[in-house]
Amino acid sequence: MANHRSPQDSFELYQRVVWFFTTVVAYVTASSVIYILVSHGFLTRSEPLSSEVFAGQHRLNNLILGVHILTALPPLMLGPFNFIRRYLRTRFHRWSGWVYVVTIFISSITGFALATANEYGIFAKLGFATLAVVWFFTTWMALKTARARRFREHREWMLRSYLVTLAVVTVRMLPHPAFLTLDQWYPFITWLCWVPNLILAEFYIRATTYKGRLRSDWRARLLPRR
Repeated sequence: MANHRSPQDSFELYQRVVWFFTTVVAYVTASSVIYILVSHGFLTRSEPLSSEVFAGQHRLNNLILGVHILTALPPLMLGPFNFIRRYLRTRFHRWSGWVYVVTIFISSITGFALATANEYGIFAKLGFATLAVVWFFTTWMALKTARARRFREHREWMLRSYLVTLAVVTVRMLPHPAFLTLDQWYPFITWLCWVPNLILAEFYIRATTYKGRLRSDWRARLLPRR
């Protein structure tokens, strides 16, 4: 039997596959992070587990790191469901949206503090600090446009925000080149974990309509001709 799937149907199938893969990877990442936090006593001990934000005060520094990590997990796990169209006008979407926004605000602020004390040099500090600022800003714009009922813009800012949120996933997926030491490679990680994500978000925003359908001018570029 011939396959009569239209280019638009093919694109929607691709989107579902990407959504499913992203959701699975997000939850696997969150589960592994929770396991690490539990095994380290939720960073309440005094060992110097992270860079020093306050000289010699490792317990306080570790607590800041713990808050940063814990508040990064809810948006990571809730994000995929905020893009399901049938939930957009439900109470779940509104409440999960508020949890998403508030936890990102907390995580980005604590992340900025930690970035300023990064031990891998100014390039690494700028990478994570810029990530924190972009994460806060894109999420704030998503909130602002939602409250103004500018839902088309809200979708675009939410896409940017969540793709930046996925830095917690991509930072763990980046392969370590054998010809670089960790000290040489780490500063690049602080940029590569989120800049490509944001570029991908921009491509997707320009290629799709408000309802997530592929724009006609992009079909010839992205989908094979039959």
